[in-house]
Amino acid sequence: MAERGLTSDIKTDENVQFSDLAISELTQQSLQKAGFVKPSPIQLQTLPLALLGIDLLIQAKSGTGKTLVFSITALEFVQTIDEDPSMITTKVIMLAPTREIAQQIVQVIKTIKQPECFVHTFIGGTALKDDQNHLKKCHIAVGTPGRIEELLRLKYLRADTIRLLVLDEADVLLCKEFQDQINSIFSYMPSNKQVLLASATYPEQIVRFSERYMRDMTCIRLVDSESPSLVGIQQFFIVIPYHPLESHLFEQKVSLLLRLLPQLKFRQCVIFSNLRMRSSAVCERIKALGYETTFTSSSLAQNRRTKAMRDMYKHKCQILVTTDLTSRGIDLDYVDFVISMDLPNDHETYLHRIGRAGRFGAFGCALTIVSHGDERKQLESIENEYKLNLIEIDEGNRFQLLSDSLERVTINTQTA
Repeated sequence: MAERGLTSDIKTDENVQFSDLAISELTQQSLQKAGFVKPSPIQLQTLPLALLGIDLLIQAKSGTGKTLVFSITALEFVQTIDEDPSMITTKVIMLAPTREIAQQIVQVIKTIKQPECFVHTFIGGTALKDDQNHLKKCHIAVGTPGRIEELLRLKYLRADTIRLLVLDEADVLLCKEFQDQINSIFSYMPSNKQVLLASATYPEQIVRFSERYMRDMTCIRLVDSESPSLVGIQQFFIVIPYHPLESHLFEQKVSLLLRLLPQLKFRQCVIFSNLRMRSSAVCERIKALGYETTFTSSSLAQNRRTKAMRDMYKHKCQILVTTDLTSRGIDLDYVDFVISMDLPNDHETYLHRIGRAGRFGAFGCALTIVSHGDERKQLESIENEYKLNLIEIDEGNRFQLLSDSLERVTINTQTA
């Protein structure tokens, strides 16, 4: 977007605009109309290489513009293809680990595409017949691995025309959970394709593993080892007494949350819990406080999942209670506060969670609620691994630190 001058994550010292890059006039006009004027650091470093057809592994912090890199690359690819308008074929496949991320990628592409470019979402929970109809007129197919693999296997989706394959949140897609589906999808692909991998986090074994899917992989990794989390996110934690009964311990956390929320000012908030049933129960109790609150998880029907995210995108809800289904890739521009009721199952997911706030150079706050003992030690391990600056607060005078920080976030947002 147009530079707001907030944090260093998205600013470059170079006076370069999208119009200075080797991008078609049509795409430049669409970018300008959508408010994208100056590329972020990751966009500036990767777009020239991506547009040359080079296979890339892209790593940059959450919310710094990776989606726009492969969206522009895909649109430029489609626009340079001279084809019979009556014989539109799919040239680009983009894979995402969740339905929500796939839907969001399509929305990003639609903000900058031309009317002659056709993009559709292909995810589980929808009718295969609809997918078959969409593929009759589709340049860019965005979907989850299970559905894309099924469409390739059924020959509804032609593989021989594919020239660009994108894996968003690639570190997840290349893990064991998706391995068989990803291998199957690659087996259908032609050899003369470009591959782009994008994520905010990459364990080193995944980086090495990625090479088998690329012809001559180039790595662009803009993650400062001294500051791997977003600069604009202030991170807090509260320690509560330990209790051997997990249900009692979680009830203590919920009681704290219900006391905390009415004392804070925020635009939108995302609350994470590891268990689906807990998330649903927390949502109902927050609603009783008078907040417009919604809930999503992988167990819900697709129409309910879509509605929950749509209500957040359109600012109809102030609070989203969720599992780690939405810890990655979701770009809610009004979210300035993230709360973790439980610690995530892996350290990388902590960075992804807090990255739901502070999108594209904005400010935000993150709060983690832990108990004495193992949870506190686990949070300390995350803090040490990523060299984070976590501030401990309590319900006494130091609790005011969180309130003051959120108030500054609101002021900065209004004046940006």
